[in-house]
Amino acid sequence: MNKHLYKAIRSCILVITFFLGCAGPFRSNKPLPQISQTTLTHRIQGHVSQLQTFQGRGKLTVISQEGSFQGSVKISAKMPDSLWIKIEGPLGIDLATGRFGGEQILLYVPLENIVYVGFIEEIQEPSILPFNMGVSDLLLGLLGLMTPPDDEQNSLLSISPDNRRYILQCTNKDLIWIEPKGPVISRWEQKNGKDEILWTWEGKNFKNKKGVRLPQMIQMTSYKPKQQVTLFYEAVETNRILENDWAEITIPEGVQYVRL
Repeated sequence: MNKHLYKAIRSCILVITFFLGCAGPFRSNKPLPQISQTTLTHRIQGHVSQLQTFQGRGKLTVISQEGSFQGSVKISAKMPDSLWIKIEGPLGIDLATGRFGGEQILLYVPLENIVYVGFIEEIQEPSILPFNMGVSDLLLGLLGLMTPPDDEQNSLLSISPDNRRYILQCTNKDLIWIEPKGPVISRWEQKNGKDEILWTWEGKNFKNKKGVRLPQMIQMTSYKPKQQVTLFYEAVETNRILENDWAEITIPEGVQYVRL
């Protein structure tokens, strides 16, 4: 066999073996270590606490019964409860800019010439927000750092059948999948009393950003009615000092203010 051909084939085999080892048959089946729910929860919270500031931009896709939408999004956040978000449509059309601080909301919609103001509990609806959440919970959901509930009474922690994740079964029938690396929550599923799925949150393709593991893609799906929101981050920066005016929104004169 030609010497160069042999080297090329050998290189291909090594590359294929590497990727299979990362994603399939050659993966080590070493059992996950047993761990108490309290310890695992504290480790997740400790990991989340490593994030102080966040800046990201990416693609936003919404699919619902009314139709579909694709646009871009920019997000800046300062932990624990300050968030700025801007959504643009095709051709860079400015659709909405929002600021969340504490539990207060300000949302400017240029095409309507309206500024909506109020508190997050005034817009809570299952088809929009999967949790009874405050701004800090919404912020963590958008950034990809979910935290498990504090109530551990009667909840059960087990290991998934594929031996790659922990599964937390909560008293309200929520199921939470936890990746041991981080550790981070990669999936959250809520069911109703009839064991029907109401909504899911998923984080995929986690990457290390200055010691914080964040998903590149976040997908939130509600089922009653069916609606799916996908956020794909193209660029992310963490723990950088934000400018003093990072959360400012320029609002022109003559805009109508509407209370939520």
